[in-house]
Amino acid sequence: MKQLILLFLSILILSCQTKKGKQNDTDSIKINQLFNKKFEHSLISRGNNFPDFRYSKDSMDLFLISLHENISIADFQKKTKFSTEKIKKIEKLLESKNWLHFINGKPKPTVFIATQKDGEKLFQSSIPIANEIIKQIQNDLPNIKQKFNQTEISKTQNFEKWSFLILSNVLLDSWQIDNVEKEYLNKEKRPERHGKNYYYSIMENSEKNRETFGIYGNQYDEKDGKEISIYGNNRIGITPNPVENKISSSDNIILTKIANDFKPKLINILNKNNEYIHKVYKELGYQNKISFDEFFIWWYHFIYTKATDIMNEKGMLKIPENGNFEYELNE
Repeated sequence: MKQLILLFLSILILSCQTKKGKQNDTDSIKINQLFNKKFEHSLISRGNNFPDFRYSKDSMDLFLISLHENISIADFQKKTKFSTEKIKKIEKLLESKNWLHFINGKPKPTVFIATQKDGEKLFQSSIPIANEIIKQIQNDLPNIKQKFNQTEISKTQNFEKWSFLILSNVLLDSWQIDNVEKEYLNKEKRPERHGKNYYYSIMENSEKNRETFGIYGNQYDEKDGKEISIYGNNRIGITPNPVENKISSSDNIILTKIANDFKPKLINILNKNNEYIHKVYKELGYQNKISFDEFFIWWYHFIYTKATDIMNEKGMLKIPENGNFEYELNE
């Protein structure tokens, strides 16, 4: 009997050791893969609001990603060969910048982080809301086109050429993002970080020559008092140049009216889906890491990108072949 008990205990110990060994191997693979991946940093800010420290120094950004991925600090230390004292200094610095906080004694990032797997889930979860937005845009399309026909632009160019900018950027992004923050999130100020106010994200980019996850966004550059912009998802390494697509101040008033007319309908869709939005926030694990505001403002980019891609598939708008629309804005 004693021999049987001893044999059972030996098998149990061996089994535990084998499982632990496999887990160590898995963690080691995860941390090695993490250091070989490409990540893109983005922020949402206005004016003189941006990080005042080198977040990539000492792999601090990768440290945050490893925390997001539930990789142990011990494995991060093993990979970087950092001392425990150095890790504590990194934690202290990131905490002072409001890039990290402690939950139940464990460090967690306060900035938005998304790996490739996270991005796939975020896009999939965005489909119901994106479809509601598209349905509303379809209903409003005759009025949107009517207003466009009041612009100087319409005298020489058709709506189809401008459809990507208007239905994506004007209705949902650059002309609208402030409204989403103020009227859905009910926020006048962005999160405070070391005396600055901005949202920040670190997202994996497995795309070639395109923004992470193919998310559409706006890139500004001011030249000779003129604001040259590129809206799209293929802006990496591209410098805005003088362009033929010009938005005069009077035309901008009309585009702003188009955005403002759509605003209450968009906010209504978000409010109607508020319970679902919080459910996604919880189910994707962000509730235990970052604030709801930080989560939603970045997930909103996935939502309007998904809506844009579906509208393109439906023929409601036409995305330029290179993925970008360049324009000059006079406010």
